[in-house]
Amino acid sequence: MTDSVLATRLTVLAAALAATVAYADIPHVDNPDEPRDGREVLELREVWNRGHEEDEHFFGAINTVEVGPDGGIYVLDTQRAQVCVFDDEGELLRILSREGDGPGETRRPEDLVFLDDGSLGIALLINGKIVRMSLDGTPLGSLMPPGHDPQSGGIASIRRVRCRGGNLVINGTRIARTDDGMARTQYLDRCNEQAETLAVYYSTSNTSNLLRDGFVERLHYFPSHERWDIDFDGRVLAAVHRKEYVVNVYAEDGELVSTFGRDAEPWRRTEAEKQLIRDSIRVMSEGQPVSVPVEVEEAAPAIERLHAMPGGEIWVLPTRGQREQPEGIMMTFDVFDASLVFVRQVAIALDGDADDDKLVFLEGRRIALVRGQQQSRRNTYGGTRGEVAEVEVNDLVVYAY
Repeated sequence: MTDSVLATRLTVLAAALAATVAYADIPHVDNPDEPRDGREVLELREVWNRGHEEDEHFFGAINTVEVGPDGGIYVLDTQRAQVCVFDDEGELLRILSREGDGPGETRRPEDLVFLDDGSLGIALLINGKIVRMSLDGTPLGSLMPPGHDPQSGGIASIRRVRCRGGNLVINGTRIARTDDGMARTQYLDRCNEQAETLAVYYSTSNTSNLLRDGFVERLHYFPSHERWDIDFDGRVLAAVHRKEYVVNVYAEDGELVSTFGRDAEPWRRTEAEKQLIRDSIRVMSEGQPVSVPVEVEEAAPAIERLHAMPGGEIWVLPTRGQREQPEGIMMTFDVFDASLVFVRQVAIALDGDADDDKLVFLEGRRIALVRGQQQSRRNTYGGTRGEVAEVEVNDLVVYAY
């Protein structure tokens, strides 16, 4: 073990010990393994679908689907760098943005957010800014990511942005070169309308040299993407613990006010699942891919995703909730009420592949299913899944329930 790796692991251990002491005074709701009110099956009714083989419109790679303040369904196509807007019947109303560096244009878009002023923000994975525009596509300038310093160089990346209950939260990464490798800081920040940090909900930092030491999965865990959400009171919920089924609840000002969860054995990965992760790690040196050792954890993270619902419910998908499901069930969520009590489980009855298709909760009791979402994303960003290189159909199917 090199000195740099040892130093990084000691830093992570010290942070974990400090967090343990801090958590001792935080109220925790510990739930039993079984829900109070049992299990139900959610049957879905298809309303419309687009992007199928005979459709005149096709998608490259869909990452985000959102309902706008105008009621339109906004679909972010990360491969084609555009936002398609559909009505309730699935008719294409307009296309916003395109690939480029001009006003209102994007490269490598990652997420959508509707801001408090009614404008649309498109968050970029690379160079980490948020490109703003009106709902008709008129450019409105850009917001730089939290902590942006044009003099320091480095790389900024935004993973997810949400705005709800007057609370704008940005989840991203800052990477800067050091004498010993790359310093990587992942953050979950509350921001003002200029994307300046007002409060830090959670943050981790480490320094690594991937070319020398390889990729160690456990050192890179962060509640990115859908492992956090904002509830309708503006509180932030985040699954910050990789191995434990625990969700942190933060007040708007960043204070950790409570935690909740239940005992749940993490999913033990198969060898094929571990190999898929190894294949997805791509390290570049001077513009060329380089093979490095990849240390993969035996178990998957305890929580795959969580969603705050109207009325105060919190839907949590444990990693086991999308494994070994009964026939006809795509995934099963644990549902907690506003008092953080485990009240029921909801099984989503849908013909979908939990490993490759993406389920998106929309407003108005609707769900969108993006078929082939994971593989199309790998194609866009250069990852592979075994011998598969392309996805023939990337459907968007919208359901009502």
